[in-house]
Amino acid sequence: MLIDLLNSDNNITININLARIFGLYTAVYCSELIKIYNKALNKNKLVDTDYFKVDRKYVYSKTTVSIEDQLKADLNLSKIGLIKKHQDDPDVIRIDLSLLGSIIISDDEKTLGDIAKKVKVNSPKGIKESQRQRIIIELKDSIECSNYELLTALRNWVDSIYSKPSGYLSKSVIKSFQNTLNSYTQGDLDLALKLVEIATIQGYKDCQWAINVYEKDLKIKKQQEVFANSRLPRVTEQKTADKVGLGEEIF
Repeated sequence: MLIDLLNSDNNITININLARIFGLYTAVYCSELIKIYNKALNKNKLVDTDYFKVDRKYVYSKTTVSIEDQLKADLNLSKIGLIKKHQDDPDVIRIDLSLLGSIIISDDEKTLGDIAKKVKVNSPKGIKESQRQRIIIELKDSIECSNYELLTALRNWVDSIYSKPSGYLSKSVIKSFQNTLNSYTQGDLDLALKLVEIATIQGYKDCQWAINVYEKDLKIKKQQEVFANSRLPRVTEQKTADKVGLGEEIF
């Protein structure tokens, strides 16, 4: 039991030079990123040639570096070009190993000092936006839908809610939205897409609001049709006049 607790899998290995330049937590984070990159490379799981997916919770479990500190490190390291995030997912990143190696072996104190200043910023600009992007990605991934067209519509709905500065959703809200949607549409894909479209345009979090708008519009449309039909011109049968119709007596 004691041997298991003390084995190398439970230890963290870091580069001392990086720790001096980046600080302890960032150096630990970089060390774990290199391990993840190597695993992705060996298992052919790289994205777009040299990007790899970072499981933030896994990194925390292996390093004790919190998710917020990981995101801070990403922003700080991106300032020097060491890390670049994928445009589609902030948790898919690329690390410049050549640059990292040159930093480790560099003896230019001024350059290393400048790097340290950029990398050790405690509250880098953009941290809130990075956290917001992660939340959006997680919420989109939580959507359970087997139809690609409807799934895409629901993901766009999430984006529409978060397009507003105060926009907010939770997994439970998304689940409630889908439950109401499925219960009302009963498998009617076109109707489901219409309701999600209404919710997306109006920024509704509750599907029932979209249903209310849909039913109101439907009622108005039916009333207009009834009104239009009631105003159709009356058509009477036309006959040629004859003696019987006109009467034989002439005045």
